[in-house]
Amino acid sequence: MNETVEIVQLIRQAQLGNRQSMSELAQLAEGRLFAYIYRLTLNYDLAQDLLQETLLHMVESLKDLKHVEQFWAWLFRIAMSEAQHYFRDRKKKHMVQISAFSKGRLSEYTSGDFNDGLNYLMRRELSETVFQAMTKLKLMYRNVLILRCFEQMSYAEIADLMGYKEIRARILFFRARRLLKKQLSHRGFGGELLLVALGLFGLLTAPAKAAPAAGMVTASLLNVGFAATFIGAVSTKLGIAIMTAITALTLSFGVENFIYWFALFCYALFCLIVVIYTW
Repeated sequence: MNETVEIVQLIRQAQLGNRQSMSELAQLAEGRLFAYIYRLTLNYDLAQDLLQETLLHMVESLKDLKHVEQFWAWLFRIAMSEAQHYFRDRKKKHMVQISAFSKGRLSEYTSGDFNDGLNYLMRRELSETVFQAMTKLKLMYRNVLILRCFEQMSYAEIADLMGYKEIRARILFFRARRLLKKQLSHRGFGGELLLVALGLFGLLTAPAKAAPAAGMVTASLLNVGFAATFIGAVSTKLGIAIMTAITALTLSFGVENFIYWFALFCYALFCLIVVIYTW
């Protein structure tokens, strides 16, 4: 609460041209902003470069921020835009490379007692695995995971930041969560370790002075609601294949034309709803 009040005061003073307040605001924002960018890019050196670009943009455009309570969402939006431009310009959306992260930090957290039932070797392997798994996700999927799990934003806030409807933000998170679980399972880790994996990823990518709780991810953060779960599940390749198979079976068993066309109509309507709510 005190930090929020401090940031609001600094923003208002900086908007009035107070250079000292602007400098203090940049220093205050630096740690959290770097963690966001590092988690987004998984590249330490690139994160440092994008951090400076984002802070420069902040200094130049802060006067245009009308709602100071939306400072972090505004700042993350700038950082996300910088990251998108980098990968788009270099056509490297699927060529993320992990920088060598601190061995001391890895050793510190993986050898600790987290009451998660994992021994040192398994925790270390899971930490390295979740990093590799994160590189397989598209930028927008990593973004929605970061905003929800580590910035603990509501789906409404995420939707506003990303320029989507809330239902689409929920569906994106559902898909990101499913894809991450799939990547972990390919490396021998079951879905029950998803929370632990996310927690370790959060710890290893948190600012240096962050408390251990900075990486904690609770089960409630992974919930997306029934509607998003349903649409997300049936809009997968498997879900569409099942719906198509049901329609084909209806035709093959020779039911009356009315039932067949009604089934096709319902299926087409369903697909339309999925497209509308997803986009």
